[in-house]
Amino acid sequence: MAFEVRIPEVGESVSEGVLVEWTAADGAVVAVDEPLLVLETDKITMNVTAERAGRLQIQVGAGATVRVGQVVASIAEEGDGARPAAALRPAAAGAPEAAPEPTAAGGDEDHGRLTPAVRRLVHEHDLDPARIEGTGRDGRILKGDVLRHLEARQSSATAAEAPARPATGPAKAEPPHAPARTAATTAAAGERQTRAPMSRLRQRLAERLVEVQRTAAILTTFNEADMSRVMALRSAHKEDFAKRHGIGLGFMSFFVKAAVDALRTVPEVNAYIDGTEVVTNHYFDIGVAVSTDKGLVVPVVRDADRLSMAEIEAAIADLAGRAQERRLELSDLTGAVFTISNGGVFGSLLSTPILNPPGSAILGMHAVQRRPVAIGDEIAIRPMMYLALSYDHRIIDGREAVSFLKRIKDCIESPERMLLEV
Repeated sequence: MAFEVRIPEVGESVSEGVLVEWTAADGAVVAVDEPLLVLETDKITMNVTAERAGRLQIQVGAGATVRVGQVVASIAEEGDGARPAAALRPAAAGAPEAAPEPTAAGGDEDHGRLTPAVRRLVHEHDLDPARIEGTGRDGRILKGDVLRHLEARQSSATAAEAPARPATGPAKAEPPHAPARTAATTAAAGERQTRAPMSRLRQRLAERLVEVQRTAAILTTFNEADMSRVMALRSAHKEDFAKRHGIGLGFMSFFVKAAVDALRTVPEVNAYIDGTEVVTNHYFDIGVAVSTDKGLVVPVVRDADRLSMAEIEAAIADLAGRAQERRLELSDLTGAVFTISNGGVFGSLLSTPILNPPGSAILGMHAVQRRPVAIGDEIAIRPMMYLALSYDHRIIDGREAVSFLKRIKDCIESPERMLLEV
């Protein structure tokens, strides 16, 4: 009997989402835990994996709005008379029937190893899959492989045409500071503008950010930290740290430890408004902003006060990895009142981070820059980092905000404070 693939429950407040794409091909044999589809809701984008091994039979096409619990495919065990790839059933009640994916050039033998997105590209550009080098598992052709093939083909065609072009005048120059040509722009050559629907995740993120700007009294206070001591400590011990714990030592674990210390010192920052009540947390869940191809997400490091530096680094690496692989669960994204965002990894020197609701404060880290500073009566060159704390003035006063950020600065400039708790 075939196993039904259903849209899983994501969270109490999530009832539907969009089936963005099938990562396994219709009619393909899949293994247990192999990714089947990408589901996007207004809170999270995630991979849905196979709970059974067998031949996949897709029933709902990519791009359809689907409900939690809805059957979107089945997996038949080998020998159960599984059908070959066929036309898809309607995506949802009242929705138009989805058309079958176009068959790629090259025949049915390639059908099983091409995802729907790849088949579509191959069909649109009349490509032979046998001529495309696949970099996926078992030589499977990925979307990026097709785009690289198209770019290489266009480059070859351009080079071949160049000598034959009549000299009718100077070539049209690219505008100043024109962006580099990529596979994506080459595939849509000639288009001056494109239009695409916002993802549900991006729509919800936009709504939440506008809402927090409208409802919270957001202020930002600034300071700067001399990173000399932390950098020296990290440089002296990073190799031994990696050998002993199997993970690298970064700046983020220092700042998480400093945040825990500062939250203990200024507990008003570890609170939030719920209606007419102020709720203060007496535990230390720290949100850490992570950038993904689908946008910014803020997974939570739980009970950071109970974790060692190595455990903090491991937790952040695990959350960041699962965010990139779309394996985060909704529970990974909830519960934090305080967030840390490191724009410095992208080169940002200074910014005013926006609150992550329902949080009341967010710390912005920035790029380390060597610059002259006054040390006593002398000028010295030190590695400095600007720090920014955005906070909700409805619940946190300026004195608490400034004191909190000053405590962060003190902990980073004298990291032994966190060890001695002084």
